[in-house]
Amino acid sequence: MAHIIILGAGYAGLAAARKLAKLAPQDTQIDLIDRNTKHVESIELYQVAAGTAQPDDISFDIRAVIPDRVNFIQANVTKINSEAKTVDFADHESMNYDYIVLGLGFRSENFGMEGADNYSYKLQDIPSAEKIYQVINSNIRNYKNSQDPNDLSIAVCGAGFTGIELLGELIETTKILKAKYNVPEIKITSIEMANQILPMFDAGLAQYAVDFLSKNGIKILTGAKIKKIEPNAVVYTTDGQEEDQRVYASSIIWTVGVSGSDVIKDSGFNAKRNRIVVTDYLNVEDHPEMYVIGDDSASMDPNSGRPLPTTGQLAIAQANVAAQNIAAALKDAPQKKFSYKSKGTIASLGASHGIAEVTTPHLKLKGKTAALAKKFSFEQVLFEVGGFKGLKK
Repeated sequence: MAHIIILGAGYAGLAAARKLAKLAPQDTQIDLIDRNTKHVESIELYQVAAGTAQPDDISFDIRAVIPDRVNFIQANVTKINSEAKTVDFADHESMNYDYIVLGLGFRSENFGMEGADNYSYKLQDIPSAEKIYQVINSNIRNYKNSQDPNDLSIAVCGAGFTGIELLGELIETTKILKAKYNVPEIKITSIEMANQILPMFDAGLAQYAVDFLSKNGIKILTGAKIKKIEPNAVVYTTDGQEEDQRVYASSIIWTVGVSGSDVIKDSGFNAKRNRIVVTDYLNVEDHPEMYVIGDDSASMDPNSGRPLPTTGQLAIAQANVAAQNIAAALKDAPQKKFSYKSKGTIASLGASHGIAEVTTPHLKLKGKTAALAKKFSFEQVLFEVGGFKGLKK
């Protein structure tokens, strides 16, 4: 009897487990392992950070949605021993495997930035998202006593997807908190190193996002290279400016980038930012029984020669092919090369606005129509990882 271990119950791991339950021979043992008992819709974490959603709104019980033949184990992975084909845990005995799927997810990356860990708040899971809202709420409430303008200032470092969607959500949040605590105007500033935000979108759509955020009082600094984070200040420079500049804020949120799980590094794999380069079949060249998907995977784009950007959409697509290939290997059948074409890209700008670019048919959406597309896309992801039970969470 073959034993398959799936590490991580995020988008990649859950989708792989559901697919393997359908395709693997009936005598195959399938274990899905995660340190948490709940699956978190990580693409919606920004809502918890802005206080517009509760943790239960973006999570559901893993055991409630996995197929009966998949065994769920709550355990904290510490190391993968690829030569011995074993996995070590902090709170469970070691386990052997015949095939393994690595889908351990991401962590926030500080890129060695001075002060980032000490003076800013990372958005990477539910506890950190809850902490961000607590800090924002507490600082704004505290203004009446402190009279410190920094308490009414929020700085968001990074204007990628997470940063932009958080900014959009904060528009309504700050209106509510301003009225609740009867304070002056609350300032929100975005600090981004690139000269343009959201370069993956059509230029017109990206400009729509800039205009919408600006009209709603958000200051967007592009071409601003962050040098360090100080207590209550983001220090940055821009081209043509020799002197350091600062955005002062009591609430500093770090959304600059992510890397794969530190388990990758701790296991001694050859990886960059904890992402392992995989073959066209999504496994590791020297260890064909090991498949790496989601945030831990560097799956190369044949056109650009660069790793595909990690998204929930990509993770689910990889999971389906990895599961098919493991099932094929168990049956001594040919494996399938992974080929990826994005269905489109969507970014929300609050609950009722957004921008979207759909691939087939090619559509460009903005405003409320894009917000509806975002909702539909989210429901589709829920179905892919949790089935009908995921939709009813």
